[in-house]
Amino acid sequence: MATLAFLLECAATAALVGTAVSLLVWPTLLMLRARALQRVPALRADLAFVLGTLPALASVGVVAAAAAPPLAAALGLADDHCLGHGHHVHLCFLHTATVRPVLAAVGAFSLAVFLFRAGDVVLRLLRVRARLSALESLGTPRPGLFPIVAVPGAPRLCHAVGLVRRRILLSASLEEALTQEEVRSALAHEEAHLRRREPLLGLLLGVAGLFAVPFLARACVAAYQTAAEEACDAEAAAAVGDGGLVAGALVKVATLQRRLSNVAGEMPAFGALALERRVRLLLDEEARATSAQALRVAGVMAFAAGLLAVAYTSFLHHAVETALHLLF
Repeated sequence: MATLAFLLECAATAALVGTAVSLLVWPTLLMLRARALQRVPALRADLAFVLGTLPALASVGVVAAAAAPPLAAALGLADDHCLGHGHHVHLCFLHTATVRPVLAAVGAFSLAVFLFRAGDVVLRLLRVRARLSALESLGTPRPGLFPIVAVPGAPRLCHAVGLVRRRILLSASLEEALTQEEVRSALAHEEAHLRRREPLLGLLLGVAGLFAVPFLARACVAAYQTAAEEACDAEAAAAVGDGGLVAGALVKVATLQRRLSNVAGEMPAFGALALERRVRLLLDEEARATSAQALRVAGVMAFAAGLLAVAYTSFLHHAVETALHLLF
């Protein structure tokens, strides 16, 4: 009973922290539409990624800190923390406790929603992996800055994939329909995705979204994807030396594809997203190619959150217990 109560209390705490941080992040996310940020899409992508991961970092950090005292007591590393305060809700799996009905309901609902959304993410990843494996089994690898897997026939596809083993899938049907310069533009765009580690960042952002309010998670993913595509367009234009060439390749590929391919999962394929705006930015040479810092910034934030959680474990534990007592 104590373990179940502890689990439900932790689930409720994570949901409450994630919701609160999501509501704080939402106005900041809207600021990414400011004109001053339009010319630096890489910075916009980084900010969208960081904002999208904040609810997860806060939820995990607070719950981990709140769970640390009973865990330390169970391991014999600290005194029993429950003995000194019997006046409010206990976050503990060592002692039998009666969880408050409303708190139990919130925790159970939050846990069920989290598991449902997590299951959806896992299923989509498994489907994508199966499709990629099927395509690559038919393909022929080519050497390059990043390996290129030439896939025979349809669908018309040029896409960066791989969390660790980074590579580009290029269908023969698309390659035959493009000129050499257009193929070079498309590959330069996908190489930029791989340099920026965007398959990995997209997965991390999707997992982090499980801790955020759904509408914010979707908004962060959409803002990140759009800004990342524009950033890679700018890098491709710098690589080939002609933004107009990249813009022409975008329009041609979008026309050939006709509809968004879902073969490679969350990140849209070349030519598939916000076409009109991206073409305008390329032709007007408004977007600047800059380096991506999202993974570094998120890593620093996670490290800082971990340090704060360790330094203020006792305070956060009692703060969470007091907040749950007052709310429920």
